[in-house]
Amino acid sequence: MAHWRIGDMMKVESFGHLQTGQEAKLFTLENDTLRVQISNYGATIVAVYDKVLERHLALGYDSVQDYEVRHGQLGATVGRVANRIANANYTWNGVVHQLEANNGPNLLHSGKGNIGHRLWDVVEEDCSDTAVHLSHTITSEEDGFPGDLYVEAVFRVVEETLVVTYVYTTSEDSFVNLTNHVYFNLHGEGDLSGHVLELGAHQYMPFGEHQIPQLEPASVEGTPFDFRKGMDLQKALDYYADVLHPYKGYDHDFVTSSVDGLHTEDSVVPFAVLQAKDVTAVFHTDAPHFQVYTGNWLNEKGRDRQYGSHAGIAIEPQFVPNDINVNGESKTKADTVYERTIAYSFFHRS
Repeated sequence: MAHWRIGDMMKVESFGHLQTGQEAKLFTLENDTLRVQISNYGATIVAVYDKVLERHLALGYDSVQDYEVRHGQLGATVGRVANRIANANYTWNGVVHQLEANNGPNLLHSGKGNIGHRLWDVVEEDCSDTAVHLSHTITSEEDGFPGDLYVEAVFRVVEETLVVTYVYTTSEDSFVNLTNHVYFNLHGEGDLSGHVLELGAHQYMPFGEHQIPQLEPASVEGTPFDFRKGMDLQKALDYYADVLHPYKGYDHDFVTSSVDGLHTEDSVVPFAVLQAKDVTAVFHTDAPHFQVYTGNWLNEKGRDRQYGSHAGIAIEPQFVPNDINVNGESKTKADTVYERTIAYSFFHRS
């Protein structure tokens, strides 16, 4: 496999070729604690490797060909609209726009227009051994949403933390709901047994039809969605199996709130904690909502093992699903710059 460096700083290698013949690249960010690999295909987190524990903490595939044809969205930047749009349509300036459904009657993760399945450009002058800067433009004609979207994704390793920053703008008034779809399994094997999830969320969004959230949030009190004091994920999946059966697990939206006892800086909130036997992950975001998805439909060959149902958990900061048809918090003004931050910190436990 060919290796080269950008500015004698960052390790870069080929990640294989797409069906179009285009070559994807794999960038390695590294410090004393973490080795993170990012591909410019889909602005994707391919690997989060703990150098102290000598273990992969995130799910991934071996080559870009796997990312191109498989459906898990492992580590991808999903958008321009993540999650579900009801009935695969939206009304804009009085006109109904019908898109191609790919999740029952819904549109999921923008379907064929998903920027997680596109080759991004590399902003070489902003790359280093601990940062990679990618950019991409998708037109309205390509994904069916108003205006053209220009988005930059910056991945940085800072001590024990992977920071993901999305900066975006649209050429017309539009809407954007970006997130990252990285799955974690902190043991690097098996299912989610021994993973205790604690959420700051006091509210979640109950489902209407076809997993589209209802208009108003509900209290998590006395429900399978109350993670405020922490629950072992696999035990929760088993205990609440009857309630979760239609979805094969958790695939639900929560209202972002800080975990008790954790410090909030500016608008970036530590909203989730995932504890395993010897490592704890803390998730931060400035998004108003987040989706918890326990990999319910995974069934494919991963980097070093078979990924089955509940092989990992994706915790995805975003606007509420179907926002374009409800609140419109994800709306953008033309030529206005917006930013979204997601950070993943990993701390060793004795």
